[in-house]
Amino acid sequence: MRKLFYQLVELLEQGVPFAFGEVVETHGSTPQKPGAKAIFLADGRSSGTLGGGCLEAESRRVALECLRERSRSLLTLHLNDDFGWDDGLICGGTAKVFLDGKPDEHDALWRAVADFLKSRRRGALLVIVNAAAPSLLGVRWLVEVNPDGKAEVVMASPPDAPSLPPEALGLAQQVVQQREEKTLRVPLQGATAELFAEPLLPRPHLIVVGAGHIGAAVAHLGALLEFEVTVIDDRPSFANRERLPEADHILVGDIPQTVAQQPIDQDTYIVIVTRGHRHDAQVLREVVKAVDTAAYIGMIGSRRKIKLIYDELLELGLATPEQLARIHAPLGIDIGGESVWEIAVSIAAELVWVRNGQAGTLRPLNERTRPLVLSETAGG
Repeated sequence: MRKLFYQLVELLEQGVPFAFGEVVETHGSTPQKPGAKAIFLADGRSSGTLGGGCLEAESRRVALECLRERSRSLLTLHLNDDFGWDDGLICGGTAKVFLDGKPDEHDALWRAVADFLKSRRRGALLVIVNAAAPSLLGVRWLVEVNPDGKAEVVMASPPDAPSLPPEALGLAQQVVQQREEKTLRVPLQGATAELFAEPLLPRPHLIVVGAGHIGAAVAHLGALLEFEVTVIDDRPSFANRERLPEADHILVGDIPQTVAQQPIDQDTYIVIVTRGHRHDAQVLREVVKAVDTAAYIGMIGSRRKIKLIYDELLELGLATPEQLARIHAPLGIDIGGESVWEIAVSIAAELVWVRNGQAGTLRPLNERTRPLVLSETAGG
């Protein structure tokens, strides 16, 4: 999601015309969920995805019309047999896609959104996707939700946009708290307008402790999965930009001490994959007290090694059985893998599972009872 916002700003800086599309509402089975985005260039190229197949093709067609006409449109697509047969995309649901053919009118707001995301603040982006007054269509607000839960407008675009009613600020608070997109009809300028709100949240912070082969592989996958990746090791020959080109931060120093200096909050994921039992034990000592705060703490190792470390922590009074029970050790999901990349994939899968609220079944997809919805990352 955030990569598209950054790309959008780059296109504006380059003066490249484009249309911007976003899924704002779905009912039933659809290939994408609300919040899926795509950028459509005049030459037919695109970035991101709205779901592929017929949905994407029709959205692209209307988006390019909006680009030529400098207009905006709310497109409703019924993904029934007739519509999706040629593409094999027969989902049976309905998707609403908001298409903006003149996103350049919000140049300052897009830059503010990009800066907002980089600063690790929390908030929401609101846009009017349906309104009786055509002039209101596409009006946007960037709203920050402070740590105390209060919602405040950071920027409106255009600057003379109407003030948001309390219901809209409440919507911003709700999407941040629930981490999901929502639509709401609100009173605005004597009529009713439909608002779409999406959360703007910091990237979850993945701290990979250990820059060996597995650590490097986990860091690579973490970057692909849109984590902010920090890698910690005491060996400059391993913890360097050449081996870890996608890491956001590479910290070289005493491993336990460096780990202890890292801030830990509810968006922090810690993967302990150092080169040895002693380092793993020292790192776990430093972070075990944060197990109730961090989103995830996992450690590699055999069950015998893990038991030895746990017994030592209990004997020294450095952890309780309840705290140790919340550590993911051995970390990862059992996919029968043994190679470095297979182990890294199993770890990354567990990270995604936790990030998604442990919503998956951890079963093969052909045993899944719910319809599969592709994410933006998966859809390309």
